[in-house]
Amino acid sequence: MAIRYLQNAWQHFSGHARPYEKVAFQHAFQHASILPVVEALQNMQNEDGGFAALFEPDNRSTVSSALATSIALREARRLGMSVTEPVVQFAVNYLLETLDPETLTWRIIPEEAQQDPHAPWWDNEDGTLLNRFSGCVLNPRADLLGSLWAYQELVPEDLLVQLTDAVLQEATTAHEMHDLICLAQLLGTEELPDVYRDPLLEVFRERVLPLIPETRETMQGYVLLPLQIAPAPEHPLAFDLEAAVQVQLELLLETQKPQGHWEPSWSWGNTEADQEWRSILTFQNVLALQAWGL
Repeated sequence: MAIRYLQNAWQHFSGHARPYEKVAFQHAFQHASILPVVEALQNMQNEDGGFAALFEPDNRSTVSSALATSIALREARRLGMSVTEPVVQFAVNYLLETLDPETLTWRIIPEEAQQDPHAPWWDNEDGTLLNRFSGCVLNPRADLLGSLWAYQELVPEDLLVQLTDAVLQEATTAHEMHDLICLAQLLGTEELPDVYRDPLLEVFRERVLPLIPETRETMQGYVLLPLQIAPAPEHPLAFDLEAAVQVQLELLLETQKPQGHWEPSWSWGNTEADQEWRSILTFQNVLALQAWGL
């Protein structure tokens, strides 16, 4: 079974995949060099150190965004890139330069990104974008905070403490799906000190775990999924979610398309974005299947 889903996935990556996920797949599963992956990641980085908004395909802008930078830094960590890597140093510097000193948040996407094609949920024509994302107090801040802890040598210690205290305070009332995913990314950061991880674990176990679907029927559509919380057995919540994760893994094996990809459960009618999401989801899914031993 494992060979089949990987072989099927390669059908997608060898044909219509986004360049980054293609070389990332080759490195992860075909023993290819890491250098093309690092180069592909660097190609998405702008001169200001941030990453082009279109690294998240639902915004087609090339301007830097905090959201795209959060995704890129997660990839840097997955690849084992150290604080000495220029791509990491430039990205962290971008975050330090663009942090709002009053709110200690990053705007999820910049206003300039409105000029390029984007999904309706990224529209800010009525000026409500930041309100719809709750002032960005968790998305993408909690995710970015995990990367700042991973690369803490590049970050002032007092700022790390301030950011972490602020995120933990917001976490006590978090309920929105993407906010919870960002918090789960932070929770899974190995470098996060236990003094911060323990209260966050308590929040998840008391308030969040009951919200996560456990059956095939409740995992349909655009919903919070167990693998979005615990993508690998090393995650602190992996034991709590093991049964639900197994259900989702079985569902993944059944829903892979004959062409090797998985379909996103959303679309805004942009063919290029749809195709890139197929690449992203396919790479994420095969990583999860491998991590959980299938």
